This record gives sequence, structure tokens and C-alpha cells, in this order.
Amino acid sequence: MGFKLLFICTGNTCRSPMAEGLARDMFGDMVQISSAGMSAWEGEEINAHALEILKEQNQDLSQHRARRITEELMADADWVIPMTQAQEESLKRLFPQYETKTRCLGNWGDSQKDILDPWMGSLNVYRQTAKEISELLSELKEKLRLEG
Repeated sequence: MGFKLLFICTGNTCRSPMAEGLARDMFGDMVQISSAGMSAWEGEEINAHALEILKEQNQDLSQHRARRITEELMADADWVIPMTQAQEESLKRLFPQYETKTRCLGNWGDSQKDILDPWMGSLNVYRQTAKEISELLSELKEKLRLEG
């Protein structure tokens, strides 16, 4: 398990943990997957709606605790995958040495797409976000096969 993906969102309680859980389900043991947040409150628990959706996918992230992005996490990942174009730009400014391995989840296919933050939304909003993430993860998986 040498390949490492790091998913990034704002607080590391909604989108990036959902991407982490969904990617673990999709990629299996061939990839090491983790997540972090741009402005995470260290130790915060995963959002209840995100946790419920992941449990529906047989992924238990109940032990997940939010963490803030660090240079060490950036250095350790093969790909750093933020949820929005703005987060990608911010990461490239903060960590220019890792610019070539930072690409928004919505930039792996033909369209450039942001995953909007479902925070404070209903369970259905989170379910739609998970569906979008899952579709983009399929594109990512396909591209990594081509590039890998």
C-alpha cells in the first residue's frame, strides 16, 4: 500500500471525511487514504449526517477526529485533493513546493467542479454531496490508472 491520497475541505468534518470513507470503499487496500481541513478545529468529531451516510456505505468513521493541514501531511501524500478550486489555490500558495501534486477533486474529469459545503444542511443535502463526491472519485480512480 504505497500510494497515498489526502482529501482536504474546510473543517475536516463533512466533505473530506466523506471523501475519505467513500474512497476507502472504492479503492480498497490499494491506496492509503486520509483527510484534513484548511481551518479544522483539531479533534472535532465528524458531522452526524456525514457519519450516517458513510455507515450506509459500510464505512465507520466514528473515530475520525478533525485535523488541520500541515506541511508534513502535504509532504507525505502522493496526491492532495481539495474539494474546491479556491482550496486548491490556497494550498498551492501556502505550500508551493507541493503544487504539482495538488489538484481539486472536481478537476480529474472533463469538467471543473467544486464540491459545495453541506454544513448545516439536511441529510438529503449530505446525501447529494456524497453522490457528487462518489461520481468524482470514479473519475479520479480512472485517471490514476492512466497516470499510475
